[in-house]
This record gives sequence, C-alpha cells and structure tokens, in this order.
Amino acid sequence: MTACPEFHELANGITRRNFVKTVMALGGGVMLSSVDGLSVTSAAIGDARSDVIITVYMRGGMDGLLAVPVLGDPTLAKLRPTQRTRDADNLSLDGYFGLHPKLTMLKELYDQGQMAVIQAVGTPVGTRSHFDDQRALEYAAYDNPGTTDGWQNRYLQAMGATDVFSGYSTGFQTPTALRGSVETTVFESFNSVTLAKAGNFTNRDNLIAALKNLHSDGASNWQVAAQHSLVASERLRSVAGTTPAIYPGTTNGRRFSALAAMMKNGLGIKTANLEFDGEFDIHSDAGVVDGNMATNFQSLSDCVRAFKQDIGDLWNNVTIVTVTEFGRRLEQNGSNGFDHGWASAMFVMGGGVRGGQVVTKWPGLTDTRDGDLKVTTDYRTVLAEVMKVRGGMPADKISQILPGFQAQDLGIVKPLV
Repeated sequence: MTACPEFHELANGITRRNFVKTVMALGGGVMLSSVDGLSVTSAAIGDARSDVIITVYMRGGMDGLLAVPVLGDPTLAKLRPTQRTRDADNLSLDGYFGLHPKLTMLKELYDQGQMAVIQAVGTPVGTRSHFDDQRALEYAAYDNPGTTDGWQNRYLQAMGATDVFSGYSTGFQTPTALRGSVETTVFESFNSVTLAKAGNFTNRDNLIAALKNLHSDGASNWQVAAQHSLVASERLRSVAGTTPAIYPGTTNGRRFSALAAMMKNGLGIKTANLEFDGEFDIHSDAGVVDGNMATNFQSLSDCVRAFKQDIGDLWNNVTIVTVTEFGRRLEQNGSNGFDHGWASAMFVMGGGVRGGQVVTKWPGLTDTRDGDLKVTTDYRTVLAEVMKVRGGMPADKISQILPGFQAQDLGIVKPLV
C-alpha cells in the first residue's frame, strides 16, 4: 500500500522528535520525559450527566463504501470489479446496505440498537487535500474562516470546563480539534508522563518536593505550567488496576485501554480523541479482503469490543463518533486502490445511541461529483446532535460551537436520562 506524499508528510509531522517543538510553539505544558510527554496547563467539569464524547479520527480518507457497501448494486460491481467484498460475505444491515465482514462488533451493536450508520456524509467543501480537509474538519467553522480554536475546544469552553483532563487526546501533539483557550491533556503512554523513579534522590517524595520548590514562585508561564504538569502527572500515576477486557496488543489497543483506565478512575474526561493507527490512504493495494483495509476494520471492531467490556456501565454515558477527512473515489484505479474522493460514512456508537438504522439521503452511484460519491449530509449535523442531546448543550451554545451552521436532528441519539 502506498499513501500519497502529502499524507506521509502529515503523518511524519506527528512524531516524538516533533513533540517538543509543538509544545514550545503552542506555549503549553512541560515535557516530563525525553521521549514523549504531557502538555498541560491549568485547565471545570461540565454537567456530570453528559456523555463522554469520543471521536475516533481515521486520518487518510476512509472509504465509506468499503465499510458500508451497497448490496447487490450492479454499478458498484462495475466500478469495483476486484476491489470489493462479496455480497455473500458482507454483514447485511437493512437489506440495502451492509457492513464489511470484519466489522463484527459494529454489527452486534447495530443489532442491539447501539450503533447507527450515517452514509454519504462529509465536509461541505471537499478539496481532496489531506492537509486542507483535516484542518477544516477539526475547526468545523466553514462559515467563520477566522476561527482559531478547534470544535472540541469550543465545546469545552461552552461547557465551562476547567479541569485539564476534561479534554484528552492520544498522540504526541494536540490535534487541531482540541486546540484553544481551554488547555487539554495529550500523551501517548502513562509511563512517559509519570515520575515513577526518584533518579539520584533517595526517595520519590524528595524528588517531587524538589521539583515543586524549583517552580514554586510561579514567576513565568513555564513555572506555572510545570506546577500543573506535576499535579496532572501525580493524578495519572493513580490510574491503575486490572482490566476485565483483552485488548489487541497494538497501538490502537493501548490507546483504547488508556482511555478506559482514565474514565474508570474518574479523571473527568468530557471529550476525547483517539487517533486511529491504520492505513486509510489506499492509493494502491487496498487490501479489501485480507490486507490494509481489512486489518483496519478488524482493529476497530476488536478495540470497540474490548473497550465496551472494559468500561462496563460507563458505556451508557459514552458516545463514539468516527470521522475522516474524505472518502475515496467510486472507481478503483489501476493499482488496485482508490484515489481521494469526497463523501464517506460515519459510525455513532454508545449506550445512548438510537441504533439499528442507516441514516442517509442516498444520492446513488450514478449521480456523482466528478467520480466522487456526493455529500448529502454535513458531518457537523452529526456532531451538533451528539453535543446537544448527549452533551446537554442548549441550542445557543451549539451555534457558538459551530458558528453559522444550522443543523437538523437526524434522530440518532436518545435524550440524557
């Protein structure tokens, strides 16, 4: 599988060696390890009844028609003679749409009424540029191009959040969606942001005392950030315990597991990002049946299964939303892959979801936008309903979070109890 140069450049920008540069550029936090770190400053937990809204970012452009194929469609068979799953292997949803055969957990949730599909969904303006569309997706402010805060940070602002753990992301730098005036927590592993060893000190307590004393006068922003980083690090150190679930031994498994541990230990997360580790920029060798895309879908299914089992009753107050910057073109290319397209599919999962439905204003596969599946549902419609209904946000707050956007409910989530 060969991704395009633009996506390689974006992916390589989120690395350990660039983490320090990012923290310095954003003026946030202190790195507590030479490898990766914790970016925090002083950052109130909103309504305790609201859901933890989790976005799973599938960067690279997920093919919505591989994930949610049209069953028995001769046009799809013509456009994708080799790069599609057989109808007999797909998991039928409503008789018209199906799921990729590796998405078994999502099918179980669909049958249980806890997963909904939104098909032919995407951004209002598709450029086919990873960089442009990812940034626009995370700002979610197409009608207010001067916006500099990401939509999740604006959500935290509207909630009045001040706890540094109210917003959390996996990875090595703060994603655009979480950047803004509310400081949030970003780290990749617990070991990298907790001070487990005392180094040259005779005991760990002496080390902590010395670090606190070093930054005690708070004369600079860095000292304030260091104080808060120490507090946050100590809070994370208490996150421990066994899990009843068996996660895949992969990056995705570790990320889902870390989020579950933080939630179970009451760190007050209100919104989180899970950066999905997978190959979605499938310009060649798509791996529909047993390669890259099949692996992606198997990973998502396995991680959601373990995560739901792990968090137990907390599942009733979790809403997971998958997002991607664009889909792929309808027709396979000469390299057994798919080039950048426009519309894709989204999954919404959780105990408060009105599942068991595929929501779409289906445009069909013949009325295209220059070979792309048309977007007939703006992805912000999904975000707005989730934030309003499961996040407890009043309409005036939604208009602040998504400026200039008028959304209509799709009926995909239930009211908070």
